[in-house]
Amino acid sequence: MTESVWMDLGAGARCRELNRDETEDATISLFEVSAGWSDDEIGLGHGDLEVFVLGGELVFDDGAVGAAGSYHRWSSKEGSAAVVRSTGPAVMLVQRVPVVVPPRGGADVVIHTDPIEFPWRGHGQGRNRSEMAVLREDPDTGSQTYALRLPSGWVGRAGQHFHTVSEEAFIVAGDVALEDEPVYTSGSYLFRPPHVVHGARERSETGCFALTWTNGPIDFNYVTVEGSMPVPSAIRRSGGCFGIHSHQIDSENHT
Repeated sequence: MTESVWMDLGAGARCRELNRDETEDATISLFEVSAGWSDDEIGLGHGDLEVFVLGGELVFDDGAVGAAGSYHRWSSKEGSAAVVRSTGPAVMLVQRVPVVVPPRGGADVVIHTDPIEFPWRGHGQGRNRSEMAVLREDPDTGSQTYALRLPSGWVGRAGQHFHTVSEEAFIVAGDVALEDEPVYTSGSYLFRPPHVVHGARERSETGCFALTWTNGPIDFNYVTVEGSMPVPSAIRRSGGCFGIHSHQIDSENHT
């Protein structure tokens, strides 16, 4: 994270790697592409790919159009023809999933999900209410990709707890404050490793929409902790305990 910078990929594209899991060969990256750009593997090589369109528009070989807010997933393999191009400047989040899903019938299959089709499920009531929509769940590992939606004035009341899996989130819109951390706003990225206690003083003033990833089934282990949230000594700080804030991602020098 401390060395994360924009990389020029040529052909009208650049990317910034937000996180890389070397053990599972998985990455989460932010991509910016120019009008007319096309690529058959989104510059990431083999693997199951997820794309969330943040801005602009993508057009796929099967005729589907990916507008801002849409989610797409497909299996990318060597020698496949171009499956996506941009009609104008576009920005997207791309995750390379470590498990390769064999294409059906030997051909590339793209799963498209528009925002109005997200399978939202509500949790809690009033200002404590949140909504999540699971977009991907690995049947073997339980890892998930899901969208998270918080209302304005949201206050987290889950209590202090930890998960045995890691969590990652990209704030697409709105804001969220976690513990005593600076407020994460649109364009910020957050990584929380397993066993980090959190859940106290979490809130959102304007509401929040985030795309979230876990590396296994989410669990809740409730604890009582006095004082500030503990930070494992092995975790490097960058723009906050575990995050890259939007002003760091979008700064003019891209550092």
